[in-house]
Amino acid sequence: MSARRLAGIAVAGVLLGACAPIPRPAVLDELDHVRAGAAAAESKRHAPGAFARAEKLRGDALAALESEDRSGAQILGEQAIAAHAHAHALSRVARAEAAETEAKAQRSAGEASLAGLEAEQSRVAAEVDALDMRTKVARDAQPVVPSGKADADREKARLAAARSLALQARLLCGAARLLIAPAPQDSSQPASASPAGPQPAGATPAGAQPAGASPAGPQPAGATPAGAQPTAASPAGPQPGSAQPGSAELATQLEGATAAIKKLDAELAEASSSTRALPAPIDQASRARAGCLAALTAARRAATPVTRAPGAGDALLAELSAAGTWSPVRDDRGIVVTLRGLFAGNALTKAGEARLRDLALVATAHPSFPVAVVVHTDREIRAREEPAWAARADAVVRALGPAQGATAAGAPAGPSIAPFLAGSASPVVDPGGSERARNARVEIIFVTPETL
Repeated sequence: MSARRLAGIAVAGVLLGACAPIPRPAVLDELDHVRAGAAAAESKRHAPGAFARAEKLRGDALAALESEDRSGAQILGEQAIAAHAHAHALSRVARAEAAETEAKAQRSAGEASLAGLEAEQSRVAAEVDALDMRTKVARDAQPVVPSGKADADREKARLAAARSLALQARLLCGAARLLIAPAPQDSSQPASASPAGPQPAGATPAGAQPAGASPAGPQPAGATPAGAQPTAASPAGPQPGSAQPGSAELATQLEGATAAIKKLDAELAEASSSTRALPAPIDQASRARAGCLAALTAARRAATPVTRAPGAGDALLAELSAAGTWSPVRDDRGIVVTLRGLFAGNALTKAGEARLRDLALVATAHPSFPVAVVVHTDREIRAREEPAWAARADAVVRALGPAQGATAAGAPAGPSIAPFLAGSASPVVDPGGSERARNARVEIIFVTPETL
């Protein structure tokens, strides 16, 4: 072959090479592989915005390739691959957030279910405890054995004990009455107001009565009822018919306890006034006290939620103890603060008024606790002296009223407050001893509204 012909063939090959298309960059093939994978499908579902941006970069890379811009296509293709990787990362974040939201919802539902189960468990446990306690009481209960006859000195001691038990019964029934039909105290009521103690619907006042109420039970002519006596006047309290819904059964139980006190009053009056030796009604007094305590316990149980443990009485006892000036104690009625030396004659001293104002603040801060004011004397009260002692009880009630404990306009009413005149039926020292003056005292009782 001649040299000229070879040169022609070479020139033709160069011309043909110059007209061949630009080869496709390998990055675009990799890009196609990426966008066809499962990661891209997941990105399209969970991060559509980032996926669309990656697709736009891919389109720009293809457009650059068609424009014979190989370098631009290479760069845009790499950017598109990076954009797909970014979209996949965002889709994983979105998927994790969705899983977290679902887990939180499941946890909330689980916690709500657990709280319901715990509340139900607490309720059942409280019912079981109550049944266990009733079973234990029924199993351990001892029948009341008649006391039988005794010599004169022992009968005299039994008569004094029966009077003390009668007073306790009256105060327990009075506390139950305050819980069954609570109402705010109206401290503006004058001392000569008509009687109004806390009364359940249709109930007859029992035993130690708020000011102005008639003495409980029929009394023989000239007889002095044993235990707490009614004072001369009372602040306004709830009237018959104001009992809370569902208290009919409690009121019936309280009426039964009241009837026992009335019968006991008659027996005590007869034993005191009879010219012949009569057995002291010590057994009847024990039963009367037990009946009133049962009524008070039933009122507390009815007001105590079974889904939580009681503790209001403990909290008030701790608060008064922490003050360091009250020396509170707890008994069947509630939290008791004993005060002495409140009066100069029949009027409160300035120091006494200050102490009662401090207690009024406590009573206002704990309105669920009705307050019983019990005035004890160091000697028997004659009939002509009763108005003076009643005036003292009313002065204490007024000092404890919400007008004394709350100064802000429109302040909520305080708790129910009822006065009781106990006489000398419950001495704390020998009534004939040198310290008998200590028997004259005023008990401020915050009646515990729930089971102990």
